[in-house]
Amino acid sequence: MFTTGTKLLIGSAGLAWLAAAVYGVAQEGALGTIGLISAAVALSLLAGVNAFVRDSNVSATDTEAFDTSAAAQATARRSLWPLLTGIGLTMLALGMATLPAIFVLGLIALGAGLIEWLVQGWSERASADRAFNDQAREVVADPLELPVAGAILFAIIVYAFSRVMLGMSTKSATVVVFSVVAAIILALGVLVALKRRISVPVVTGVFSIGLLAIVAGGAIAGLNGERDIEVHETTADLAEANRCGTEETEADSHASQTVAAKSNPAATLIYDGSELEIDEVGDDGQVGTITLPRSNPTNVMFLNESEGEARLVLELHPAVDADGVAAGPERICTTLVEDGGRQIMTVEFDRPSFALEAEGVNYEFVVAGSDAAVEVIVP
Repeated sequence: MFTTGTKLLIGSAGLAWLAAAVYGVAQEGALGTIGLISAAVALSLLAGVNAFVRDSNVSATDTEAFDTSAAAQATARRSLWPLLTGIGLTMLALGMATLPAIFVLGLIALGAGLIEWLVQGWSERASADRAFNDQAREVVADPLELPVAGAILFAIIVYAFSRVMLGMSTKSATVVVFSVVAAIILALGVLVALKRRISVPVVTGVFSIGLLAIVAGGAIAGLNGERDIEVHETTADLAEANRCGTEETEADSHASQTVAAKSNPAATLIYDGSELEIDEVGDDGQVGTITLPRSNPTNVMFLNESEGEARLVLELHPAVDADGVAAGPERICTTLVEDGGRQIMTVEFDRPSFALEAEGVNYEFVVAGSDAAVEVIVP
C-alpha cells in the first residue's frame, strides 16, 4: 500500500515522463526534452526514497519511536550559510568568465559558507539542549570567526580610507578632511569615557553608523576614481632620454645632497672642478682607473668639491641584438650634486671590460660637461 506522499511523487514522475515524450515527439526540441527528462528522473528518485521510508511515518504501536523519529527532533534553525555558499558558487562561475579576482572571492565565500554550515549542523545535533548546542558552537567557531572577522573589518576600513585619501583633489584637502575626522573620533571617545553608564545598543549603533559612513565614503571615492598624480622624473628617465647633461631637470629638484653612513661604498669619486680623484679602500688619491666587480650591485659615492653643480655619468656601452637595439641602458647618472654634496650610484656590470675592447670602447665614469673621466676595469 503506497503512502500519500509516495502516490503524489509517483504521479508527478509519471506526468513528467509523459510530458517529456509528448514534447520530444511534437516539438522535436532537444533542450526542452532534456529538461523534462531531468525533472522526471529527479521525481522518480524522490518517489523511490519516499516509498522506502514510507513518508517517515511512525506506527501508533511503536511507542519507542515516538522520541527517536525525525518528526520528534528539533527543527534546524534558519541560517544564512546556505545563501553564502550559493553566492560563492555563483561568483565562481562568474569569475571564470570575467575577472580572476571574482573567482578568488567566490572561493573564499564558498569555503566560509561550507565550513560555517558544517559547524552549525554539527552543533545543532550535539545534544537535545539548545543552550548547550549554542555553547558548543561558540567553543569551536569563535576562535576562528573572531580573528578572521576582525581582519576583514580592518581591511575594509583601511581600503575605504585609502580610496577617500586618493580621491581628494589635493594633499592639503586630504590633511584637512582627516584632521576633522580625527577630531570627531576623539570627541566621541571623550564623551563615551565621561559617561559612566552607556548602553550596548547605543555604542553599537554609533560604531555601526561610523563604519557605514567610512565604507560609503570609500565606495563613492572609489567610483569617482583617484586624483591625477603627477609622475615625477627620475635619473633613469634622464638616462633613457639621453639628458644626463649639465642642465637642471625635474629629477634634480630637491634632490638629496647627503649619503647615509651605512651606504658602504666600494669607492668614492671626488670631483674638484677639473678631474676625478679616486678614494678607494687601500688605494687613495689615484687618478685614472678603478676596478669594480662584475654581476654584483656595487655602490660608488660621488663627492662634488667644485664651485658649481656637477653630475656623474657612467657610460655602459651595452651590447646590441641582431636588430641593432641596445640590450640594456646606454648610461646611468646621478642628479645634479651641489658643491659639497654627495650622492650614491649603484652600478652592476654584465660584461667584462675585455668584451668591449673589440668595439673600441670601455666603461667610464665621466662628469657631464667636463673632461674629467675615470676608466672602469671589470674583470
